[in-house]
Amino acid sequence: MIADLLLDADVAEQITDADSDFAQRHPLQIAVCLRKLMAGQDFVTVEFNGRQIVTQMLNVDSRNARFIFDAGSVEADNYALPAARQLIFRSLPGGIRTEFTTLNADPIMFEGRPAFEASFPSLLYYVQRREFFRVQTPVLDPYIASGPYADGGSFRLELQDLSLGGVALKTADTRFGSLESGTVLRDVALQLGSFGTLRLDLEIVAPRQLTTPKGDLRFVIGCKFVQTPGPAERTLQRVVTQLETKRQTLAPRG
Repeated sequence: MIADLLLDADVAEQITDADSDFAQRHPLQIAVCLRKLMAGQDFVTVEFNGRQIVTQMLNVDSRNARFIFDAGSVEADNYALPAARQLIFRSLPGGIRTEFTTLNADPIMFEGRPAFEASFPSLLYYVQRREFFRVQTPVLDPYIASGPYADGGSFRLELQDLSLGGVALKTADTRFGSLESGTVLRDVALQLGSFGTLRLDLEIVAPRQLTTPKGDLRFVIGCKFVQTPGPAERTLQRVVTQLETKRQTLAPRG
C-alpha cells in the first residue's frame, strides 16, 4: 500500500468542453494511457462519496477491458470504496493530466496484496498541457535555495512552496525586489532536507512583494525550472508526495 496524496482542487479541475480534443474513446487507446500510468508508477487519486485514496495501477487487461489498482493506506476508505457507484480517477504524470470516471470496483487480491478491479472507462481524458500542483514546504526546518549573484557574492533563500514545475522563494533581501520576470538564476542549489540537494537553473516568472502583519516588507519570487532532468523530476515527485502526505495526515478529517 502507498501513502495518501491529495491533488489540489484548482489543479485537478473539472473536465471542460475545451478538453474534448484530448478524449480517448477506443479501448485500445484507453489501455495505452493506463499502461503509461502503470509503467511510470504514477500516483493516481481516486475520489468517491466524499472520500479518496491514492493508488497506482497494477495491471491492465486490454482483452477484457479491465484494470487493477492498489488499495489505499486508510482501511476505512478501502472498506467504503466497493460500495461507491462512481469513481473519479485523476493523475498528473509528468504534469500531464489524466482523468476518467468508472463505475464501481471490486475488491480482489493481486500478487498477495489487497487491490481493486474495475472496467475500462468509456472515456478517458489525456490532457497534454502541463499542469503542476504546489505543496507548502516545511516552516520549522525550511528547504533552502542558494546560489551566486550575477555581480558576485551569494544568496540563501527559503522555499515557500514547491511543485514539479518550479518553486516560490521568499526573502527580505531588497536585491530581489528589483529582479524582473525572465531573469534566470543559474546553478541554484535546492537543499531539500533528507532528499538531498538538486542543482537547477530557475527562471523568474512571478516576482511580487508583500507586507507582513508587523509591517515588514517581504519578497516572494515565483520561479520555473528551466530544465528538469529525469532523476531530478523523480526526486521532486518524491518530495511533493511526502509533503502532501504529511499535510493530509495532519489535516482534520470531516
